[in-house]
Amino acid sequence: MNESLHADLQQRVIAFARSVEAPEDSFLISRFSLSDADRIRSTIDGMTLALISFCYHRHPRGENVHEVMEELERVAPDSTEARQIEQRADDAAALQIPFIVTINRLLEEYYDLRQRLESRL
Repeated sequence: MNESLHADLQQRVIAFARSVEAPEDSFLISRFSLSDADRIRSTIDGMTLALISFCYHRHPRGENVHEVMEELERVAPDSTEARQIEQRADDAAALQIPFIVTINRLLEEYYDLRQRLESRL
């Protein structure tokens, strides 16, 4: 692998680690050799755990949109109760949608990085 591609892959791993809020002293935020299979495996495992940790800690703790929508099916349409439940669903979605967009972006980056790292094994 040429030196430029190697440096780019390392920078992407570091950027990913920062985007999932890995601590600055994490081994993910340091240069590594792409010829060291153990380090590559550790990096992949570390990225996986960092992504899981990010999801756990950053997930909005509001109501589950799907559960709220199920409640809506059990009340009379156009009733006061239905409007209140719809508002709860809107509020829950407003919290969850930005998180889901972020997770989708992170998963795409994770997948690409993982594929590139695994190809070095």
